[in-house]
Amino acid sequence: MRVRRFVGDNVAETMGKVKRELGSEAVILQTREFREGGFLGLFGKIKVEITAAIEETPVTAAETKRYERSPEEKKPLKKEPDPILSEHSDVLEEELRSMRLTLEKMNKHIEGLEEEKSIWPPNLSKWADHLRARGINDQFINRLLRQVQQNLTEEEWGDNAKVFKRIEGNVRQICSQTGPIQPGIDKPRVVALIGPTGVGKTTTIGKLAAGFSIFDKRKVALITADTYRVAAVEQLKTFGDIIGVPVEVVMTPAGLREALDLHADKELIFIDTAGRSPHHELHMSELCAFLNQAKPDFTMLVMSATTQFDDQLQIYKHFESLTTHFIFTKLDETSRAGSLINLLGQTTLPTAYLTNGQNVPDDIEVATSERMTYYVLGEGLPHA
Repeated sequence: MRVRRFVGDNVAETMGKVKRELGSEAVILQTREFREGGFLGLFGKIKVEITAAIEETPVTAAETKRYERSPEEKKPLKKEPDPILSEHSDVLEEELRSMRLTLEKMNKHIEGLEEEKSIWPPNLSKWADHLRARGINDQFINRLLRQVQQNLTEEEWGDNAKVFKRIEGNVRQICSQTGPIQPGIDKPRVVALIGPTGVGKTTTIGKLAAGFSIFDKRKVALITADTYRVAAVEQLKTFGDIIGVPVEVVMTPAGLREALDLHADKELIFIDTAGRSPHHELHMSELCAFLNQAKPDFTMLVMSATTQFDDQLQIYKHFESLTTHFIFTKLDETSRAGSLINLLGQTTLPTAYLTNGQNVPDDIEVATSERMTYYVLGEGLPHA
């Protein structure tokens, strides 16, 4: 019997690996969930481990014939059977038969877990549908509803207010990592915004600059390294004139260093970078060259809430080594902002700001666990 261990993000994915590697005849020996990464056991990513086995392929009739011995070789040796070995063989065969039956039952049970999302009790099934409609994936739905089952009685599962309060508390805990910008004291605090194209980096940097300059009365400078979009650069320079903030346009990493030195008297310097494809090695190397010169205090990955989770995850993984904070944009343009929790469950990085419109400087807010929970869950409760 050949035994293998498989690890995946959920039961369905891990079972798929089992079947691809060992085939449909594989039997499950053990399954367990564990956390990978995180800090002190918190915020780690939940993984599923399945240990499976398959009996070795029996020799076929053709192979038997191929290796069949000659009549002379077949003549039995005159040796009496060992009664002790025969007795052990019978016991071993019976134990193997019992083990095989047990493993087959376990295999059927694990396969049934793949359909777990459809077997919640009616009072919780409507919540699973509601959370799925918000863009929350099945892994987190199962996590949230299991906590409801563990902390509320079965009679309380039908109380929408109590169930929502329990889910809300758990989501708030997952969204608790936040951290807005604090201006520098003895030297400027440098903040760079990075991310793919079309997520609203330039609009967001305008909101931040206007907020700190106009409302907080801070000394602010803007630097743009996004020379790919000439019109956007001109708009940013015009915007800087309106709010009284200097705007520098740089073409090279060395030019960026000079611009930073020029504004060493400021409290905050915001750097707008060009939208970069995370799959384009040259673009990413250019971005790294600019950041190596800037050495920003904060490097904020701007992510659109309208982006599908699979794409969000790929973007995050490519920018992860450069990122200190998240900014989530376009929260007003989607009804599936719950996908944010899918991403936050993969990391311990804090979220700094949330944007929910095009109005500058109004449609931006400091990220808090309460506001993030609001965007994840929405206002409505599921229908009975």
